[in-house]
Amino acid sequence: MRLSIILAVTLWASTFVGIRAAVIDFNPVDIAVLRFIVSSILLIVISIFQKVSIPDIKSFLMLVLIGVILFINYTALNYGTKSITAGETTLLVSTSNLFQVLLAYFFLKEAISNRFLVGLAICFFGIVVISFQNSEGLSISWGVIFVLIAAITNAIFFVLQKPLLKKFTPLEVVSYSTWIASVILLPGGQHALTSFKTSSLNSAFGVIYIGVASVIANLCWSKVLSKTEASKAAIFLYTIPVITIVIGFIWLHEYPSIISCLGGALIIGGVMVSNSKPIGYRTLHNRVTSAHQSTSSLVGKTK
Repeated sequence: MRLSIILAVTLWASTFVGIRAAVIDFNPVDIAVLRFIVSSILLIVISIFQKVSIPDIKSFLMLVLIGVILFINYTALNYGTKSITAGETTLLVSTSNLFQVLLAYFFLKEAISNRFLVGLAICFFGIVVISFQNSEGLSISWGVIFVLIAAITNAIFFVLQKPLLKKFTPLEVVSYSTWIASVILLPGGQHALTSFKTSSLNSAFGVIYIGVASVIANLCWSKVLSKTEASKAAIFLYTIPVITIVIGFIWLHEYPSIISCLGGALIIGGVMVSNSKPIGYRTLHNRVTSAHQSTSSLVGKTK
């Protein structure tokens, strides 16, 4: 399981850098087209060896909606990454967990804690710090707006696929939504392929890498979730922004600014506060009692 965790977080982190490398020669829509073409081909190959069931009409319509959301998500992410660094992008995308909770609160009537609201406020302050670091006056960066749209649509994607995962495997949900998003992007296929032929080796590698890495990361993470609780596994996702910054420095020589590091620390801290669980009185009392008993036993042995 350790290998699956390392592969998932490292590959997810590197995809942000891959997008940043690809935007040099491709427009955001071209990147989305080529990414989904590569991912679709890989998923077709995997599906040949894995049994993939055919969805009913109701499930298929839901998969179409998820495919549309996926299309919006990656297009917005590509537009955002064009104007801000890979490290800043992944820090902003990490707020997706908070948007998932907010969606569940408004649409599924799930309760939210005061701790979550505190974490949300900390995250918002971190977003403000990153947003205005290179702006004059009070003009927010368009790149930040697009990445926040990507974070919101990513949250919608995960909320919508929850009921489908009761009927289908993660591979089936990922495969169908990816194939549907690819069909939506087909009109831009010719332009994307023309751009691919004239692109640099670094950009071409970046866009192919994104498609392959995304599929492998999703499958590895599904394996992790099948062997451990989601809440326990989620802690490893906090390492993605750090890994992205390191890979961005090695691959693209992107240097994170002190301000973006400060904003990133606030965002990660806010997400961790929101997802943390308070220690109840009974749990705290048990821990204190246990510690007291251990101390008393130790003192008794020394007499």
